[in-house]
Amino acid sequence: MKVLVFSGTTEGREISQFLADKGAAVTACVATEYGNMVMPSGSGIEVRTGRLSEEQILQMVPDYTFVIDATHPYAELVTKNIKSACNSADVEYIRLLRPSISAGKVIEVNDTQEAVKYLNTVEGNILLTTGSKELEAFTGVSDYATRIFARVLPSAEVVDKCNKLGFKGKNLICMQGPFSYEMNTATLKQINAKYLVTKDTGSAGGFQEKISAAEALGVIVILISRKAESGGLTISHLKTVITERLGLRNETQHGRFPLFIELTGKKILVVGGGEIAARRVKTLLKFGGDIFLVSPYLTPELQEMFSQKLFNYRKGYYESRDIQNKFLAVTATDDRETNHKVYLDAKEKGIQMSIADCREECSFYFPAIFEFDDIVGGLVSKNGDNHSLVKSVAQKIRKIGQATH
Repeated sequence: MKVLVFSGTTEGREISQFLADKGAAVTACVATEYGNMVMPSGSGIEVRTGRLSEEQILQMVPDYTFVIDATHPYAELVTKNIKSACNSADVEYIRLLRPSISAGKVIEVNDTQEAVKYLNTVEGNILLTTGSKELEAFTGVSDYATRIFARVLPSAEVVDKCNKLGFKGKNLICMQGPFSYEMNTATLKQINAKYLVTKDTGSAGGFQEKISAAEALGVIVILISRKAESGGLTISHLKTVITERLGLRNETQHGRFPLFIELTGKKILVVGGGEIAARRVKTLLKFGGDIFLVSPYLTPELQEMFSQKLFNYRKGYYESRDIQNKFLAVTATDDRETNHKVYLDAKEKGIQMSIADCREECSFYFPAIFEFDDIVGGLVSKNGDNHSLVKSVAQKIRKIGQATH
């Protein structure tokens, strides 16, 4: 099976590696040398570098079983060209979606021109995080060479372009992202920013970390909106499609063996601070787990539990150091990038993990627990995806237990 992936995003790299691991012959197209550099090395993926016209794309796609468009959510023209070429060649087209994230209180504009227009009505320093592609438009901002601090990729081509446009010296920040909450906070403080200009790049693009840092410092966010997309698949869904519908994995699927283990005093990492995380923490505490939770926020219920010193807590986003010396790792977030990072770190260290949004990355499924008398049990669905059935059956068993008393 031959698959063509138009990459350039974190998801593009991840799905290319996933396909290669399943035995598919993968060709990944990236626009720049930087995109080539960050593709997985030694992975058996053929990488083609350079921007392609619709005609060039049309020449390529007939050689492949299907095409995955994993380009940036703002690369509308590229997506249009890929989709058109696939339609013309009668080759299956799959759009890999990057879910949008609620940005909270921001000033939302339709495009770069509106952002420039707004910035000309206010004063103060600006952290520009939209990349170098549309940088020329921001030269229309008054005193742009001193007010705007442009954060761009660290390539010679990009730096040369920025310098020619007048972005240079301390006003040019060349770094590879995505960036942590702490890094964004430090940068905003360093340049004394009053405004942050960004795009909704989703969790994989470090969007939440930028928004949270700006909110903490009182920096006004100007968000260039993106068009809503439909008809695509999230990376978790696409992995399921590849695994099941396209037959890249043919081995017999067995249910998970219900192994009951001792958790008393065992160090357990929980990533996330929402309602699901609260349920996970309460269950793990019931069985004696020593919980270390990482999240930039906590629900009121978790805050109350923390005030009672029921678990240890670090405020912030997950970092690899958090998983050191842990017995289990549990993610309870809707952030695909964070969940995948925990999975990779746990896998490397041989730590059993339950990943909230991707059953393929779970080495164990977190069960629905029921208890009565001297009986304790846990339920999971065979394939880890039928949560409503598990919940329903667990409730019925609990009622049976209550009726026996």
